[in-house]
Amino acid sequence: MGARGWFWPAAIVSLLVSGAAANIGFMIVANRDQSFAVEPDYYRKAVDWDRRMAQEARNAELGWGATASLEPQRGGHARLVARITDREGRPLTGATVTVEAFASARANRMATVTLTPETTPGAYAATLDGARPGLWELRLRVVRGEQVFTRTLDQDLAAVR
Repeated sequence: MGARGWFWPAAIVSLLVSGAAANIGFMIVANRDQSFAVEPDYYRKAVDWDRRMAQEARNAELGWGATASLEPQRGGHARLVARITDREGRPLTGATVTVEAFASARANRMATVTLTPETTPGAYAATLDGARPGLWELRLRVVRGEQVFTRTLDQDLAAVR
């Protein structure tokens, strides 16, 4: 093969290498973006769909209610207060409340906190670090004895004035 015979194999190899390099570059850029997130264990959640629907039925059977508020604080913090009530609307005490919280604009930065009981019956609170203004998703899990209640809430966090 002469000098001209190497042109086409070299061109094909260079196209393949440049395509692979471009894909690696796109992957690096996508993984640096804080607004991009993948749901953890999404496949397991899909497989456990029946279990999730059973939990939704237990939630309805319990009849508990949950509300939450996010109060901005200085220094990039927010105070998260959840109020849990029973079927009759009375404050639910003696529960363990955990929350997975993340700002929709930065969904890859999920915080998991355990809320502590407040002096107000049925109120549980914690401080979120690195809280930025915007829409937040709060995934509550309330456990009291053998009873488990879950609820997902959306809450807006205002900017500190």
